[in-house]
Amino acid sequence: MILDQHDSIDIHVFLSEYWQKKPLLIKGALPNFEDFLTPEELAGMACEDDVESRLVFSNNGAWEMKQGPFSERDFTFLPERDWTLLVQSVDHWLPEIKQLFQEVSFIPSWRLDDVMISYAAVDGGVGPHFDYYDVFLVQGQGVREWQLGHQCNSKTPITTDSGLKILENFAAIESHVLHAGDILYIPAGMSHWGRALKPGLCYSIGFRAPDIPELLSAFSFQAESVIPADQRYRDPVIDPEQKPGAISSNALQQVKSLLQGALGNQELLIQCFGRLMTEPRLEELLTSPEQALSPAEMAVQLQKGMHLAPHPVTRFACHYLASNLYFFANGESVLLHDVSEKLLQLNDELQSAAGRKLELKNYQRNEDCLKLLCYLYNQGCIIKEN
Repeated sequence: MILDQHDSIDIHVFLSEYWQKKPLLIKGALPNFEDFLTPEELAGMACEDDVESRLVFSNNGAWEMKQGPFSERDFTFLPERDWTLLVQSVDHWLPEIKQLFQEVSFIPSWRLDDVMISYAAVDGGVGPHFDYYDVFLVQGQGVREWQLGHQCNSKTPITTDSGLKILENFAAIESHVLHAGDILYIPAGMSHWGRALKPGLCYSIGFRAPDIPELLSAFSFQAESVIPADQRYRDPVIDPEQKPGAISSNALQQVKSLLQGALGNQELLIQCFGRLMTEPRLEELLTSPEQALSPAEMAVQLQKGMHLAPHPVTRFACHYLASNLYFFANGESVLLHDVSEKLLQLNDELQSAAGRKLELKNYQRNEDCLKLLCYLYNQGCIIKEN
């Protein structure tokens, strides 16, 4: 993990003093860091129809953004400076990039979102802005300067004419220059502005942070199949003297009580949040295997040396309740009753396996473990690895 390389701070200090509070520069966090791809390969990805990409240009304070997919011609005539290419969810296309998730494994895995990669020419950047999520910026080849400013919120003035959310007023409080292997943590809401001093790549590890409308939408969707239809609004004592069309305070209190009662449904809350936080970003990349496996067939294949790994798109989460385990995978859930110690160990292995093969030697003879592995394999959540 990255904090293992930082002598002056440990994980507990980071989580108590820095996480979602203040930035931290970790010099030399990843010694001898090597890029996962070249700038040319990143540009090639940006030419694919299914890949989300952007080109951002700056000219004396004016910003312009173009959405991909791009053509080779688009990259042939780029200027020498003042532009940036950004490609979203590169880890979904190059699974080895998920190795970066292991560097921040002290954060719950269901909070991780994706890895965006940017290539910036000299003076390239996307302007002063802020994000509603925490981010770790891993510097690859090149050199990039990051200026950090004040905390922002939904009332902070921004300009959106270019399609970007550019801060109208930005004042730098601190500045850091990153070289290959350096990492800068920026908490959610903090204004920042990156600028390439030398052309190079930056890997942005982002985190999911659903807002209230997202949570309510997910809760409502799940409630449809859980809450009985007879749990409805009922009038309080009606005052016959009230004005027609007036919504009384007592009526609003009835609505509030109804919603609070629903939110008090622990089963509903677990299912809602677990499914929401594991919804895949690019679900269309998930496919079921040509031939499903039974538990007996899975055991034979594992004993023959078959290797499995989470699909690059797959997201896992779980919740323990008494002796039961709610297991979430790609927006779906499985409730496992009276979970054995072996099954709990397999769950731990699955939850921590982003960016690597699964270690399944200890589970290939356990019936419950084989059933879970079969379910995940047949759903396309885990796939064969060479």
